[in-house]
Amino acid sequence: MKVKKINAERMGYSNKLMVFNLIRYSPGISRNEITKITGLDKSTVTKITYELISKNLIHEGNRKLSQGPGRKPIRLEAVDTAAASIVVKVGVEKTVLGLGYLNNFIEKVSAFDTPKNFSSFVSKVAFEVNKIYKDKNGTNIVGISFSFPGMIDRKNLIIEYVPHFNWSNVDLKNAFLKELPYWEKPIFAANEAKLALQAELYFNKEIKNLNNGVYIFISQGIGGALLIDGQIYLGPNYTAGEFGHMTIHEDGEKCFCNNRGCWETFASIDTISKIYEYSNGKLEGQNYEEKFKNLIDKAQKRENNAYEIIDKMLYYLAVGAVNLINTLNPEFVIFGGYGYLFPDNYFTQIGNLIKERALKPTLKTFKKATKPYFDIETACLMGANLRVMDEFSEKALV
Repeated sequence: MKVKKINAERMGYSNKLMVFNLIRYSPGISRNEITKITGLDKSTVTKITYELISKNLIHEGNRKLSQGPGRKPIRLEAVDTAAASIVVKVGVEKTVLGLGYLNNFIEKVSAFDTPKNFSSFVSKVAFEVNKIYKDKNGTNIVGISFSFPGMIDRKNLIIEYVPHFNWSNVDLKNAFLKELPYWEKPIFAANEAKLALQAELYFNKEIKNLNNGVYIFISQGIGGALLIDGQIYLGPNYTAGEFGHMTIHEDGEKCFCNNRGCWETFASIDTISKIYEYSNGKLEGQNYEEKFKNLIDKAQKRENNAYEIIDKMLYYLAVGAVNLINTLNPEFVIFGGYGYLFPDNYFTQIGNLIKERALKPTLKTFKKATKPYFDIETACLMGANLRVMDEFSEKALV
């Protein structure tokens, strides 16, 4: 009898968490829609939603638009102020801090040039975090989450390796708590590409119901993440998906990682911008993001040799993607990061190259090469926030 009681309690908790997460990930969903998706009966869904409302975790919104007769269903949404996270996107050139909320809203708060020295970086982050925390009086902040352009041990909060800064085997948690000893909330850290893919999985309708895919994170390097059987594959050391460091040309340029001919030395935004500047002079922009935007604009206008340079970048992106498609047999490839800047015809061009070069059997299940739903900053901040809110949700329903 005791075993049955425990199982019933676990099932009740599981059902509550499933319903709560559906509402978090699908703002505006109705009770009827939850019933259809989960298979739970209407009375169970009604009971759970009223319990969530009583805990101030969700609220009822306006009635949904409906073509049919009868009363329109009520929208259900997470209460934004029920929980907040401090989210930190660490970039090669710029670090962005923001607040994430239970309803998935992201508020960008501050930004600064990323110091190459780790101690300076942690001091600057701690200063900004302390400011945000005091401004909010700590109200409803339930954790902090970092996105890094490198390899991160999620479990132990160790920065294994960030190539552009040469940060290696750094204890992030210990360094952060030395700066902010009062901090008692959970701390999270992960690779930027994996967080971006997590955000895409929840909100990108282009990959809905697809279980195997590749996310290519285009920035000052090239990172990546893998979706295998519906789960983001981390690897035993959390380093899976470092596609940017596969060798495209064995005698190529030396990479930050000390290898030669890495994929990112042919197709990262700083590489492409430098190639243009070598023959045409400085691009306008304070950083490589701004320069790359300017370069794409010039390519669209066919100014100088900008189009030819971007064309070569797309070629190398396709070559790398074909290697991954032939190896992993995915259903989709998202060209994320600064890929969000690409016009639609770039994806058509990459897709055509993939069709030409990939093994034909792999193309039987390959659906698309597509752009990301989120821009580079929002993707990382959203993914970072989801990690905090997923843990909060589990604890809130106990």
